[in-house]
Amino acid sequence: MRQKKQNSTNTLNEHFLEERCTLNKVLKIIGKRWITEILILIEKDVYRFSQLKECLSGISDNVLSTALNELVERKLIRKEIYNQVPLKVEYQITDTGLEMLTVLHSLCAWGKKHIPYDVRMTPGVAKKAGI
Repeated sequence: MRQKKQNSTNTLNEHFLEERCTLNKVLKIIGKRWITEILILIEKDVYRFSQLKECLSGISDNVLSTALNELVERKLIRKEIYNQVPLKVEYQITDTGLEMLTVLHSLCAWGKKHIPYDVRMTPGVAKKAGI
């Protein structure tokens, strides 16, 4: 993976904006690929890694794992590891994640009202998310 130059103007501006505005920090989190889709799926049920992978066609194991780890780190989802063979891991939304989803659903409603777009969602994702 390519490292950003720490003293580039773009990096310095990014740090400046993050320090001065919490909204920029939030947008940086939810703006990452697959993050909102994972939250929407997990909103309604408990999921295992393989179930999420099946619902999110096109996502690699590495990208899904990275996204799930970030969501756990941010306390938006909970990771439960069961001590059994084979290992069982489940992911579930937290109260903080549910709060975030309330905001995301409001943003989506605003977008539907004000921004014309084509819905091109994988049928499995739409069905599981109840959309």
